[in-house]
Amino acid sequence: MSWQPNRLLPDIPLVKEYDMKAGLLYSLWKHVACCLSRDYQEADQETNHKVDQKVSQNAHDGLPAAPDHHSKAEAGTELPVSSSTTLCHVCNGIFTGLLVTGEGRNMPHHPSVAALKRAAEEGCSICKMIAPKIPPRTVALGDSDLSKTDPIFWSLNLYGGEDYNDQQNGGYIDYGAIVITPNEYACCFRLLGTRYSNAPIVPLRPDATLTDHAVLETARSWLQNCRQTHALCGSVNPTFNPTRLIYIHDASSVQLIETKKETETHPYVAFSHCWGTSKHLTLLQDDPDTQTKGNIEQLLLSPIQVETLPTSYREGISVSLALGFRHIWIDSLCIIQNSREDWAREAAMMKDVYANGSLNLCASAAADSSEASFQHRTSSVIAPLDIEPRWTGILDGEYQKGKIRPLPSYLRHVKFKLVNASMYQTDMRDAPLNLRAWVVQERYLSKRHLYMTCNQLWWECHDILACEVLPAGVPNCFDYWSPETDEDERTRFFTLSTRSHHTARDKTLLEGDPADQTEHAKETLSLPTQQQDRQSNQEVMYALWETLVERYTRCKITYPSDKLPALSGLAQAFSIAQGSEFALDANSYLAGLWRPFLPRALCWAVTEDYQTYPCDQYRAPSWSWTSGEGMINFPELDPEAEAACRVLDVNMAYEDERYKAGAVKGGILHLRCHVVEVLPPFDPDPEGFVLTTATLISPHLEARAAEAVKGAELFWDLYDRQSGRFAIGYFDQLPHAVRSDGIVKGTGAVRKEVWLDALMEEEEPRVRVSLVPVMVTPGKETLGLVLCQVVNNDAGLEGLDGEAVFQRVGYFLGRSLEKEVLDLIPERTIAIV
Repeated sequence: MSWQPNRLLPDIPLVKEYDMKAGLLYSLWKHVACCLSRDYQEADQETNHKVDQKVSQNAHDGLPAAPDHHSKAEAGTELPVSSSTTLCHVCNGIFTGLLVTGEGRNMPHHPSVAALKRAAEEGCSICKMIAPKIPPRTVALGDSDLSKTDPIFWSLNLYGGEDYNDQQNGGYIDYGAIVITPNEYACCFRLLGTRYSNAPIVPLRPDATLTDHAVLETARSWLQNCRQTHALCGSVNPTFNPTRLIYIHDASSVQLIETKKETETHPYVAFSHCWGTSKHLTLLQDDPDTQTKGNIEQLLLSPIQVETLPTSYREGISVSLALGFRHIWIDSLCIIQNSREDWAREAAMMKDVYANGSLNLCASAAADSSEASFQHRTSSVIAPLDIEPRWTGILDGEYQKGKIRPLPSYLRHVKFKLVNASMYQTDMRDAPLNLRAWVVQERYLSKRHLYMTCNQLWWECHDILACEVLPAGVPNCFDYWSPETDEDERTRFFTLSTRSHHTARDKTLLEGDPADQTEHAKETLSLPTQQQDRQSNQEVMYALWETLVERYTRCKITYPSDKLPALSGLAQAFSIAQGSEFALDANSYLAGLWRPFLPRALCWAVTEDYQTYPCDQYRAPSWSWTSGEGMINFPELDPEAEAACRVLDVNMAYEDERYKAGAVKGGILHLRCHVVEVLPPFDPDPEGFVLTTATLISPHLEARAAEAVKGAELFWDLYDRQSGRFAIGYFDQLPHAVRSDGIVKGTGAVRKEVWLDALMEEEEPRVRVSLVPVMVTPGKETLGLVLCQVVNNDAGLEGLDGEAVFQRVGYFLGRSLEKEVLDLIPERTIAIV
């Protein structure tokens, strides 16, 4: 075996350019190059023999051994590691010379954006995938050295031992991953092999269309396999059909039908899409007020020519017909768009419409109904690379201090395919459709999905997540940055739809003898079973709802008034899955919160660094996250956290009493709690405000309690990113009756905001701020609400208005308030609206 020093690292001049302990790295390279070029073979013969013996005994920590053959590279010929594509010298160097592996061992990639872009333009397949990920501010640096500003690193992590065995699932062998990180953006590549002949890694044709035979055949096989072998994907309710459906006569014409007039129910496809701004056909009724002429009778009597419909509709109809379906549900054609009554009724049925569809077909890539799928079917994303590494040794441990050892036989001749794991983010997570709030519940309520993305088809059901490149299912945790690719994560949500909408047969599978369930089902079913205790059930379900809310609030919604209706289907499914304690008609669903989860559910927070703003019109009580706009998260609570307040009563007022998960016109929460009055000044902090010794804290409060509150950080719900200012948003001129019924909408109450810096300049502000501890972790921290009162009497600065209700304006995080200290703070019964 000959040794070529220039293969030790990707590029020695490159390493010199980087000022990241380059001296140590370069010295190490010189030492290794000299020693190994002189007597590498002799020095490692005995070690290699021992390593190979170990490999034969235990497959070297679980990794499969490769056939023993000699390559040209071992004979001293420098070969590219990929036979299917071109790699630049930097990317080629990842797979040649010393194998530097392990998490946290970052190695320098291209030294500048210009060098990276040149490599991409010259055909390097890896650099082609990285280049679009570079943030604009870094792109602007051009030829500048990135080592001290926005360095680009690569790291290689190969699985071994238990880690390797844990990662092997489905039809593919997962050797590990390469992560290339241009600043906070990252590209992930999986090193995959094929375990079975029916689990290919497919290089796709960039010019393929949705109607190509191979594309449709892949979709058919997913659907057929799911129906026949996936027990937990379940059956739909055979007696349910939506109010209206579109009947597909043939590829050229369709027609609206009312299912109540049909003698039997029909299997149907539920279509998910973005409306966008383009004009398209919608279902309308006569409306004299707007002089709108309805078209319901016309669409019921006369066929619609498919060619007159928007592009995404035509695709949905074509694919549905190719898969054997004659009926499709499209919201704009199946809901009367100018009827508030029909819209409210159908919105409340979304749970059933999507849960009982045979398939949810998603036009993921189209931001507008006029756009098509497969818009960017580029080979750099969908073409796996054939890689045959030419590693000559392993660098163990910290690469500055690590030891070099010979390469074991199982890595000398391994071959794998380099698959772009970031394609999940490109195709799915960042797809226009998946950024739409309504789609969150559509995704989790449906049993199976076929996604038409910008690059390829994707399939998702309870059992697998798959794509055209990996039709047998992507490996678990395929993309580090997309938790949706984790099998346990996905099945938690799919179990919601399975448990909420199942036949008697499905119930047996879910709750009966484990022998009747598949091994996969037993391992992945994440929601608690009847055998698990109630507390565990609560914890799992609470975490599930938190995750749903966090994902939901990261999506866009066109009409702010849809915030609650667009979540109503999930609320209904959640209620059914949990049972009577969560029944919607028992006042348990509180505009996005659940009463059994109070008071801890009050501790939501607006995500930092994102602008937040109030809803112009009343939408929900201030203590609910649905009251405003912004991305929501739930601070992680210590398992030992205890409630520091008691919920006495909660009352909701619904716009329509028939729809308990829909829009509300009011809500009031009665708490028995400790109230700490605070007055400016507050010290501004990059993330909020801090109470200091200058802050006036309840002058009548015991000194020990007042001192305990000092240092608490206040985080406000309203933030203007452009100016960097925080504000308090509240409703003024509330009716007197609000204290009893909580109704705000339609009462003449006025929405107002006051900047915090302006509030601190007022000598006697009408808006008073108070803190209410909600959860206390002994010896650690206190989490609570920041409330405001609009004072309408002459109580003065030292007192609160006993008649005024409170409104939430933020939350606080402070030191732990021990029970004896908490008892020093006056306890009151307050009302929050």
